[in-house]
Amino acid sequence: MTPSLPSPRLLAWLYLVPASPEQLAGPSLPGSAPGGGDGGGNLLQEQTAQPRAEQGGGPDPCCPGRWHPGPGAEQRQPPRLDPLLRMELLLTLLLLAQAPAASSEEEPDLPAEAQGCAEGSCYPATGNLLVGRAGSLSATSTCGLAGPQEYCIVSHLQDSEKCFICDSRAPWGHESHRIQNIIYLQGPGGQRSWWQSENGVEQVSIRLDLEAEFHFTHLIMKFKTFRPAAMLVERSADFGRTWRVYRYFAYDCARLFPGVPVQPSGRIDEVLCDQRYSEIEPSSQGEVIFKVLDPSIPVEDPYSQDSQDLLRVTNLRVNLSKLHTLGDELLDARRTVLDKYYYAVDELVLRGSCLCYGHAAQCAPAAGGPATTDGMIHGGCQCRHHTAGPNCERCQDFYQDLPWQPAQPSDPHACRACECNGHASRCHFDMAVFLATGNTSGGVCDDCQHNTMGRRCELCKPFYYKDPARDLRDPSACLPCDCDPVGSLDGGVCDGHTDVALGLIAGQCRCKEHVRGARCDHCKEAFYGLSLNDPQGCQPCRCDPRGIIAGSAPCDHISGDCYCKRFVTGRYCSQCLPEFWGLSYDVAGCRPCACDFGGAYSNRCSAEDGMCPCRPRLMGRLCDTVQPGAFCAPLDHYTYEAEQATGHAPAHPQLPVSV
Repeated sequence: MTPSLPSPRLLAWLYLVPASPEQLAGPSLPGSAPGGGDGGGNLLQEQTAQPRAEQGGGPDPCCPGRWHPGPGAEQRQPPRLDPLLRMELLLTLLLLAQAPAASSEEEPDLPAEAQGCAEGSCYPATGNLLVGRAGSLSATSTCGLAGPQEYCIVSHLQDSEKCFICDSRAPWGHESHRIQNIIYLQGPGGQRSWWQSENGVEQVSIRLDLEAEFHFTHLIMKFKTFRPAAMLVERSADFGRTWRVYRYFAYDCARLFPGVPVQPSGRIDEVLCDQRYSEIEPSSQGEVIFKVLDPSIPVEDPYSQDSQDLLRVTNLRVNLSKLHTLGDELLDARRTVLDKYYYAVDELVLRGSCLCYGHAAQCAPAAGGPATTDGMIHGGCQCRHHTAGPNCERCQDFYQDLPWQPAQPSDPHACRACECNGHASRCHFDMAVFLATGNTSGGVCDDCQHNTMGRRCELCKPFYYKDPARDLRDPSACLPCDCDPVGSLDGGVCDGHTDVALGLIAGQCRCKEHVRGARCDHCKEAFYGLSLNDPQGCQPCRCDPRGIIAGSAPCDHISGDCYCKRFVTGRYCSQCLPEFWGLSYDVAGCRPCACDFGGAYSNRCSAEDGMCPCRPRLMGRLCDTVQPGAFCAPLDHYTYEAEQATGHAPAHPQLPVSV
């Protein structure tokens, strides 16, 4: 994830303008309200328990309006700004000062400026991240935790009172110097307070563990005694699992941190060693200042991944690694030597803001974070631009039509709602869809309702069609298809919508090849036997056209039976009845055999040619013609007197042979 940075103008104010420590502590960013942790305001407030000020200078008595630097300031003068840019900054701040204060959390009711938002990015207030996090601040060495410990002040060695007692067993007290003392200028009783390490201990770490991701901009440390001869500042962006060095500090970088460059090469993420803040002088109130975005290095793109990675932190650690010992050796175990050398810090400011990637104007308490304290910068975000998450690092549910992006000064990169036509309440972003649409839309609706489907629930599901009389957003826009699944293609799917160019008509059924009807529930003419398993739906009729009645249906559309002519028979009307022959297109279909009663054995002739079964010595189709060499005698030629006749059995050899 990529955090957003303040606009270039505000970056210039934070990192480039020559500023007093009080100016470094403020002003608040646009939209902040003075005096509050979430609303912003000046970091330094004069209260009984007051966050430590970033001191170091005052008004120049000789030149009104000019800031006079404090101790060590000559070592940290930032580059001068162009006068035109100074004027531009001044006009910007004057305009911002006129912006009304925020009075509501509802987005539509307030102008963007009142919520700390410009045309694009929102800017939460910055402040000291230590405030309210005393329980998350620790040091590896603190004087007097086990019991009273004497220490001496080098600058007081000539005084009668040069040594004092450190007793940190109690949290507060005149002699207690716990690490939490560096957060506030004074203790509960109004006494001055500071943190102090054990005598003679060189390797000491001060660590702050944050409850969430934060933007960290700069560090200011003010020492009660000598500044360290060597130290370094580290950061973690994964809650302490890994650490990376921000900056090394040493009076002799080549010897104490060999191989670490001193001069910048132009890379903003380059780790350097700074020699300006480690000299032995001053002996008290010396400062160490570190800015994450070094003013001496031009930042071409403050929104680049490298720039934003530098600002994102979850833990900060200051490692104090070498004391100034004025020529003494710490190996000398004598108390008179060790009691003079220790680290003592008057104040520490770790300035930053909640990390919201430009999508929030106000911070909010993070889940599991410490209790709220006045002036505290919380780790959560009051997200805008339809973003969500502890750091506004993702889009809200149903606002997934565009990829999440950090806000920029000219573009808030607000998340956009998915278009689901009222048929879905959830969606997700699909990069492939986004690229396919020319980077215009990537939302895909989830679980479309009301029998709809499609990336935007814009289509009716299979077996449903869009009612032309209803709006697409109507819950009843998709009606069920009324197609017979037996005779329809694809089990009864109809046209989902009307498209003249494609020949689609909403609700129209698509019939199998041999099926007809609005519902695809009838066989076409000359077809029968509608069947689910038949890929063509129906079988062709098999009736012999010569044998069916003229003008009748080719066959029964259910059984396939044929309607035969009078003298025709058979399932397909392809046979003549007995004693008929010659199937043809005649009205009767077949002609009678008409076999000669005397010349034929029967009236059953051949169905193909009508030939009758003739008796011996007879011929012709009808068996009515005598063969050559034979004759047909008159009937009385065969007359016998009964008395002369002799009776014979049917099988008698003298009787005619039967055919």
